[in-house]
Amino acid sequence: MEDYQISFVERNSDTKILHESGRKIGAMHFGGITIECLLKAIIFSTLPNGTAKEWNTKNNDPGHTITNPGHSYMEALKRNNRLSSRVYSFRLVLEWLNQVEHPIGQHFIDIRYSGIEPNDSDYKSWFDKYQRLIGWLQKQSTKL
Repeated sequence: MEDYQISFVERNSDTKILHESGRKIGAMHFGGITIECLLKAIIFSTLPNGTAKEWNTKNNDPGHTITNPGHSYMEALKRNNRLSSRVYSFRLVLEWLNQVEHPIGQHFIDIRYSGIEPNDSDYKSWFDKYQRLIGWLQKQSTKL
């Protein structure tokens, strides 16, 4: 069974190590995964009592109708109306989500195949937004 909260903590640690080592593409890739895990952890934390912390599929009925959003942040937001409403109320947070999900103009999943390193300014901007996004999402998760 997937544990997105533990995965979030571990991937955040991986991202920090890659960041400290100057591995920009790796940090951006793992940073994207970190946010994906945090969003999925928030979704699971708000599922009704008595339901399984699993995705609903045609072969699995965990007692709710929430399906796996894959690697898409916007799809993840569609699975939690309260979080989505908060995100859309703060334009800046939408910008952070977009930049972390699409660093250097590519989806965070796909950049693992990129050989082009971002320049220092773009990377610093990405890392700042990544950190702000984690803080903001964690704060929201306590209010949902």
